[in-house]
Amino acid sequence: MGGEAWHDVRDEESERALHAALDAGINWLDTAEVYGRGHSERIIGRVLAARRREEVIVATKVVGAHLAADQLPGALDQSLRNLRTDYVDLYQVHWPNAQIPIEETMAALLAAQEAGKIRYIGVSNFNARQIAEALQYGPVVSLQPPYSLFWRYIEKETLPFCREHNIGVIPYSPLAQGLLTGKFSLSNRPPADDNRAHNRIFLDPTYEVALQQVEVVRQVAARYGKTPAQVAIRWVLQQPGITAAIVGARNERQVAENLGADGWTLAPEDMATLTAAGDKVMASLGLEEDTPMWKWD
Repeated sequence: MGGEAWHDVRDEESERALHAALDAGINWLDTAEVYGRGHSERIIGRVLAARRREEVIVATKVVGAHLAADQLPGALDQSLRNLRTDYVDLYQVHWPNAQIPIEETMAALLAAQEAGKIRYIGVSNFNARQIAEALQYGPVVSLQPPYSLFWRYIEKETLPFCREHNIGVIPYSPLAQGLLTGKFSLSNRPPADDNRAHNRIFLDPTYEVALQQVEVVRQVAARYGKTPAQVAIRWVLQQPGITAAIVGARNERQVAENLGADGWTLAPEDMATLTAAGDKVMASLGLEEDTPMWKWD
């Protein structure tokens, strides 16, 4: 909803989608200061102003450039102004920054927590080793990693670590940035200035492999009377250690479709079929766990 690097995003539709989500029982909204340089936060702020604050769990993220002790407090205050609130429920480190000691960042986060500006501390895009280091200096309640049927690198070390340490896992991109919705094809790719044009799953030769496996998802979905997107979200939600999924929505229709992933269960044999399909995409990628999802030339 920040608008940058995404096409056909309209603020009015975004606000209606957020209200529709809250009205339907979704109680958690995730954003970041970097999304549209605060624009996403400001949209949520307008929605929060029309609701009871305690109705919504608000999560935002501080960018890597603002992790120093003299930068983080100001970044947090700006996010609070954007969100039109005096506290954030979950404040997350967006990306690790090797140039700034995590001890310094955690000290700043704990000070903000003591001041009542944040309720809980989380991290995003951290691996198991980086989370363990952060835990030396204070409590970390959640990890926000990329995770989907087609991008499963956290399964090796990071997800087991989080399960062992009772850290919630709230993955983003459970639909592989829309690829698992079934709307893309060899002749219908994201435009060059779209965020997804640099996603490794959308690059050849993996893209063609992924499209083939989307057909497997479509076949499973048909057996349940569901859409491929609903099945892909359901697969994520049924993984041990996953708390909830961060699923983007541009409008009320997409919110309604996303909600169709709730209230039912994929059978073990279908989970296995889907996992095998994802294995083929992973084999095509052939990457290490810490490789970013995006390839910037």
